[in-house]
Amino acid sequence: MKLISPKIITETQLNVNTYDIDVAGHVNNLVYIRWLEDMRNIIFAQLCPLNNLLKLNYYPVVVACEMRYKKQIKLFDKPIGKMEVFSYIHGIFVLKAEIIVSKVIAFTAIQKCVLLNLENNIIFKGNPSIFNQA
Repeated sequence: MKLISPKIITETQLNVNTYDIDVAGHVNNLVYIRWLEDMRNIIFAQLCPLNNLLKLNYYPVVVACEMRYKKQIKLFDKPIGKMEVFSYIHGIFVLKAEIIVSKVIAFTAIQKCVLLNLENNIIFKGNPSIFNQA
């Protein structure tokens, strides 16, 4: 397993809005997907900026996602999202994420992403740092 060096990590304050709350009084599951997308965009901006990727007809695509809900998040909670690139091998980025509320892990996820060529649907398997020079 090849690790990205230096490690790429993001930590960000997540917002809980009134429209994020479902009838049960906690954050709707769909919101977690949006938060993962927000954190993933921050990670990829550090790794290979989106405008550089798009110039070369590549786009980051999620190919798998495993999520674990551990604690409800409610309207006035102040969740912190953390995501890191755990590994990169054979063109697959493994991203680990967690959302913490009051020092307690409320949610974890592992996502697998690839850089997909938008013209020919081929997965990029090289060194992603080349996209920083586009």
